[in-house]
Amino acid sequence: MGQYFYLTPQNEQKGPVEANQLVALGVNANTLVWTEGMAQWTPAGQVQELASFFAPAAQPATPPTPSYAAQQVAPQPAPQPAQQAAPQSVVYVQTNPSGTSQPAMPKPGSNMILAVLTTVCCCLPLGIVGIVYASKVDGLYFAGDYAGALSAAKSARTWSVIGIVASLVIGIIYLLIYGAAIFAAMKGGFN
Repeated sequence: MGQYFYLTPQNEQKGPVEANQLVALGVNANTLVWTEGMAQWTPAGQVQELASFFAPAAQPATPPTPSYAAQQVAPQPAPQPAQQAAPQSVVYVQTNPSGTSQPAMPKPGSNMILAVLTTVCCCLPLGIVGIVYASKVDGLYFAGDYAGALSAAKSARTWSVIGIVASLVIGIIYLLIYGAAIFAAMKGGFN
């Protein structure tokens, strides 16, 4: 059995915990859970590996109503076992256009610093392209488009790295041409 993260009623992410400990931590069939390999948060009762923990228990027979004379002592409820506190995790909550909140993936880094450094130090045109993509990351993420934000972050990084590499290649070519010109001038000067 794998380890699962789960959401409390206050929308706090807890875990990871072993699957067989979920019920003891108050997880029920409607609690949202997630583990590596799952595309999204899913109610625990719908996860095949966890379904057996939330199968409906057989209903015990209802005892007959006691007569007035037998109602001298009320039964005491059984003590509940103490729940262990799960370690705290970072919680990411995203609000949908409908106003409901749901757990979300963490915001990808925009690579803005890399794009600015590429623009200032290396290659202006490709650095500007990197800045344009980096500036789109936050807007896409907060609009609920995680895939678009991730794609924009990757594009910003790609264009910035291409700018750095292009700048290095052009610099090396320039040095080779300049070195060849100096060598030719020196060779011509000695004749």
